[in-house]
Amino acid sequence: MTLPEETVYRSLPSPLRPEDAGLFAAELQRVLPAVSTGVVTGEFFPTGWQKDIGGWKGLAKGWMVRATTRNQRFVPRDGREILIATDIFSNGYFHWVTETLPRLWWIRDQLNHFELLLPAFAARFPYMVESLALFPDLAFRIAAKQTRWRFAEALLVPALAPGGNFRPRFMVELGQAWRLRTGPSVPFRRLYISRSRAAKRRITNEDEVRLSLEAQGFETVHLEGMPFASQVKLVAEASHLISNHGAGLTNLMFMVPGTRVTEIRLRGDSHNNCYFSLARAVGVEYEYRLADPASQTRHAHTADLIVKPKELL
Repeated sequence: MTLPEETVYRSLPSPLRPEDAGLFAAELQRVLPAVSTGVVTGEFFPTGWQKDIGGWKGLAKGWMVRATTRNQRFVPRDGREILIATDIFSNGYFHWVTETLPRLWWIRDQLNHFELLLPAFAARFPYMVESLALFPDLAFRIAAKQTRWRFAEALLVPALAPGGNFRPRFMVELGQAWRLRTGPSVPFRRLYISRSRAAKRRITNEDEVRLSLEAQGFETVHLEGMPFASQVKLVAEASHLISNHGAGLTNLMFMVPGTRVTEIRLRGDSHNNCYFSLARAVGVEYEYRLADPASQTRHAHTADLIVKPKELL
């Protein structure tokens, strides 16, 4: 199966401060290359498909895994074929929801012929298995930490777009399918997703921010540990969603088109535009607010933020 090359166009956020246009300039037009499924042969490690990491890192990792695991031939159940639809990034919520699930959605009409191989980390993250409820005909098996599976032939489904980019049709259809499954009310909630329980990218003055938002009718929610379907239903009922850059914003893909998301971003970060691009793909209105780092650490993946409530409101 092949998806043709596709060009995606994105409009700038509105409202937009003129001096911030450069933050989004690189993402206004993207060419998504054609992708095809392929047949592969080899081994499936507890960490996933062995060819995901190339070069000396791949060789070192392969040697270590082979030295510490036993080799076993994989026999799919019920005469099914083997399916691989994950990569080295799939152990994160954002990558799982926006990259792995679209791969399965693409070939959903054929899933009754396959057994999906999942890396061992799928046993640690309940949302991974819970999210597969959308594909009842799909069989799957989670790799054991002590075993690597040897197989003669498997179908490999690659990522449908480069990281941080999305094919709008698939994201829209996935969002619609999950809303239909969970049956949310018409959007009425104002949600603030807190990262106070996260290890990084927190808001250091969150009590002040939270109280300001709650005075405007916002609910403060923590999504850690919440069942996947419950997250979908909650966010699908949101007319407004606010959070700083982090996995919780992934759920904006389940919002009803025309609702609004506000991302709190590190000032000067022009690289992490995945949620801007996702909002544009699913028809959710995107706003942003810039915040300063709480320390000298200015890396967008680690920096805690100081948010000025008046600017946010």
